Amino acid sequence: MNPLTGLRGVPKQPVVVVKIDDTASGRPQIGLESADLVYVEQVEAGLTRLAAVFASRHPAVVGPVRSVRNADPELLATYGRPALAFSGGAAGPVAVLRRSPVLDAGPQRVGGAYRRLSTRHAPYNLVVDTSRIAAAAAGATRVRDIGLRWSASDPALAKARRVNAVSVLVGRTAVRFRWSPTARLWLQVNPDGSYRRTASGRIIATPNLVVPFSRARIDRSDVDVVGNPSVYTSTVGSGTVLIFRDGRVLAGRWGRSRAGGPTRYEDAAHKLLTLHPGGAWVLLAATGAPVSMR
Repeated sequence: MNPLTGLRGVPKQPVVVVKIDDTASGRPQIGLESADLVYVEQVEAGLTRLAAVFASRHPAVVGPVRSVRNADPELLATYGRPALAFSGGAAGPVAVLRRSPVLDAGPQRVGGAYRRLSTRHAPYNLVVDTSRIAAAAAGATRVRDIGLRWSASDPALAKARRVNAVSVLVGRTAVRFRWSPTARLWLQVNPDGSYRRTASGRIIATPNLVVPFSRARIDRSDVDVVGNPSVYTSTVGSGTVLIFRDGRVLAGRWGRSRAGGPTRYEDAAHKLLTLHPGGAWVLLAATGAPVSMR
């Protein structure tokens, strides 16, 4: 079983993670539908970026590729030594990355895997071939247990609250999903209620939403070109968690004792919380961030 999706078949190629833009200027994103897992992380000015994890499939075009942040090595060390594709970054975050177990697979190291699209404008036109990253990433690790537990059914769901739609504030960005009983997936929605799609026209969808609440602090060692500091969201530690699956929500706690270790998700009775097989989106919300459910 693939520990990143709960589906049959263990990927044989290395884990490749791509930093992807998550603003209106970078949409629609390319290749996002092929990711096993997607993290939504807060950056500067209340905006969000995506860290998309590819193991089952390595599409030839993924993007738009954006820069690394100081929190990325801590987040991604749970995968061992994954290859990280990114556009660049300030000197500090790049140095932090290169001191970490995460493999630098940026343009300076694997330049032939990147290209710019003539149909978009910079910096939202950089894309990467993840299959070339996987081939060039000597020493990158394959999939391993990162703490997720998968089950097509869970007795805890019988008493869990039904949820038709959820909105989680990550930074100052509302990340919205709507449950589709027909597709049995959470479908991402725009502020106007329309479905958000990738460049291929597919609706962005996932069977699971994982929302671990954790400490988010201003990171003044990483400032953008107009002076906005980034945000460092801790993924080592513990806190509360909400897991949305099968049109319901399960509550519990998460815990991760070290960067290289897995994250444990459990309920109040210390029983492991499960996800429906098929992958997940992980929304890295700050402690106390608003969540709206209906």
